[in-house]
Amino acid sequence: MVTSRTSLLALFMRLMAVARYRFIAELTGMFMLMWLVGAALVYYFEAGHSARVQTFGEAFYGLLVTMTTSGDSAVQPITTPGRVVVGIALILSKLLTALLCALAAAVLIERKVKEDMGLKMHKLNQHVVIVGWNLKGPQIIRTLRSEPQFEHAPILVMADLDHKPIDDPLLMFTRSSYPIRGEAIDRACMPEAATIVVLANYAEKQNADALTAINCMVARKANPDARIIAELLDPSQRMYIESAGADLVVGIGEVGGFLLAEATIGNEQARQLLHFVAESGRKPAIEQAALAGHPAPVREPACATK
Repeated sequence: MVTSRTSLLALFMRLMAVARYRFIAELTGMFMLMWLVGAALVYYFEAGHSARVQTFGEAFYGLLVTMTTSGDSAVQPITTPGRVVVGIALILSKLLTALLCALAAAVLIERKVKEDMGLKMHKLNQHVVIVGWNLKGPQIIRTLRSEPQFEHAPILVMADLDHKPIDDPLLMFTRSSYPIRGEAIDRACMPEAATIVVLANYAEKQNADALTAINCMVARKANPDARIIAELLDPSQRMYIESAGADLVVGIGEVGGFLLAEATIGNEQARQLLHFVAESGRKPAIEQAALAGHPAPVREPACATK
């Protein structure tokens, strides 16, 4: 039902945008026609009478200045017909200018609304796509922004939200159902993405990993070359997410248990990693290192890789 309403809203806004652009073109054409005809009439009535109108070029330019300002500083008609023409042109130009400004403002506002609502068609390449949104979303973005190679990289969030989740000028948002489908994939430029991160839906307690696997399959079909990283909640569901095309499966509970076990048996690298996590506050470090494109500072366990 949500998808149906979103599709209808996108169609309505597209039709309104087409109507506005056509109306703007028509108003611009009317302005140009009135300018040309008015200049011809001013030249016909004022040539030889007004010191400022000796040629058609002077009438053409003078009427433009008159129509775009608040007075008759450029053309000062002498004859009665010339004054009537200039007066009509002045009144109509103000009406047309006001309409054009209102329509231009409406188009800009519509673009902003579409962007905030996640209905804008983006044009991106080699970007990072985050599918879904949960508590780890802001942490992932902070981690990426802390790396020089991702500091200014475009990041796009695909989620079933009403607006962009965080205020980041380089963060783009596409509203999408969960699991992802249809037009949202094209709006997010998923076929051109370099990395796709699939987050778990915590609201689905029993089917969260199944939905993650579906998103991985859709992402892999849309982009066979992308690096897909998926979040795992239930360790017993790992094989399904791996079979769905994920390059890296991150099970937070498993990684935490591995580090505790390694620290217990005296693994110095595990101890250093735990110290690093405590100092930096970035958890889990293995997931962040994978998202940033760097190897983890400890040996890679079987539970954290494909």
